[in-house]
Amino acid sequence: MTTSQELPDAPSQTSDRTKVFLTAAAQALRLILAATTGAILARTLQPDGRGVYAVITTTASTAIIIGHLSVPHSQIAFWGDRLVNRALTANGLILGLVSGSVAAVCTVALTPLILPHEAGLLVAAVLVAAPLGVAAVNLQRVLLLKAQVSTANHGILLSALIQCVPTAVLAATGNVTIATVIVLWCASTVLPLGLYVWKLRPAVVHADRGLALRQLNLSYRYHVGLISLHLLMTIDVLLLNAMTSSAEVGIYTVAVSVLSLANVPADAILQVVLPRQAAQDMTNSRSATVRALRWTIPSSLACVGVLAAASPVVVPLMYGDAYEDSIAALMVLAPGIAALSMVRLMEQYLIRLQRPLSMAGLCMGALAINVALNLMWIPRWGAVGAALSSTVAYGLLALAQFIRFARALPSSTDSPLEDRV
Repeated sequence: MTTSQELPDAPSQTSDRTKVFLTAAAQALRLILAATTGAILARTLQPDGRGVYAVITTTASTAIIIGHLSVPHSQIAFWGDRLVNRALTANGLILGLVSGSVAAVCTVALTPLILPHEAGLLVAAVLVAAPLGVAAVNLQRVLLLKAQVSTANHGILLSALIQCVPTAVLAATGNVTIATVIVLWCASTVLPLGLYVWKLRPAVVHADRGLALRQLNLSYRYHVGLISLHLLMTIDVLLLNAMTSSAEVGIYTVAVSVLSLANVPADAILQVVLPRQAAQDMTNSRSATVRALRWTIPSSLACVGVLAAASPVVVPLMYGDAYEDSIAALMVLAPGIAALSMVRLMEQYLIRLQRPLSMAGLCMGALAINVALNLMWIPRWGAVGAALSSTVAYGLLALAQFIRFARALPSSTDSPLEDRV
């Protein structure tokens, strides 16, 4: 393997290391802004109000995930053919607006069953956020595939600033309500789309209907797995709300928010390595993934360890004494978050194998385990039970993905031993 393709420790790859550093810095700043927003909401809305906010935004985010139909997966699969890249960009915008609108309408129809007491707020959030949010997800993936990481980082920071700064102003003037923060969440979700459109200049005339049908034919087979993965990471919030109280949801989501800082190195490496995973041949794509894993695993473990150790001080200081119970949930959830950091990185390579049903099966299995454990442990331990359920499910999914990834590696006759996991 040539050194020009190595991610770490190669002089010729200073630009890659710089991209990782800048992306990590952007992710860290975004999460700091998000944590600041969360702390303000925690203190002004208290656990009950923060729990209601979490349920609404989780449901709206689920509509976005369902709505994008795994089109970003198909973008990865087809990106190796440079002749269709311009059409993939245009298709990403159009498919996002159309499928997001359909998802919004379906979610609104189910609103009375999902969240009857805050139905109006949920309807507004979904109708505004879903179509534009789905299009933003599709175009952000195109930016990463084109190695335009800086623009993707700017979109991330724009989203965080749109939510954090007005929230701070509202808090200073005593005007924070669930309705106002939902409006800000919607704005932070959809406004980055303008930046992505300006940068990519997707033109409708470049859209390719035949390619779009091929994308959908491939992506829908991945979609069951993607929805399962998303629900795996969010179903505990909805189950907590249904089986306990919105205050318990607020306590749990604080633990999740603090631990989200541990995703900074993994997300940075994930974004920088994506073009190599998608555009290079399978052997080089595999090698890039292995090297990225060698950096992701220890960095994620270190971040999780630091956050867990600091949580007895950080949580009361940032969120207030009302969230002291979040510390126990955070400690229990920490190992699962570390395990989850590997999943998306391996998934980006496994998409190239075009075996969506096996990928979906792993995520569906982990989701089923998570739901079963939540049903047993939430009534007994509340937020800690939800955290323990997630840790077990995340760990099993990471282990299953790792075994599948290792089996997909070339034999020793195809690749040097040091490139193997």
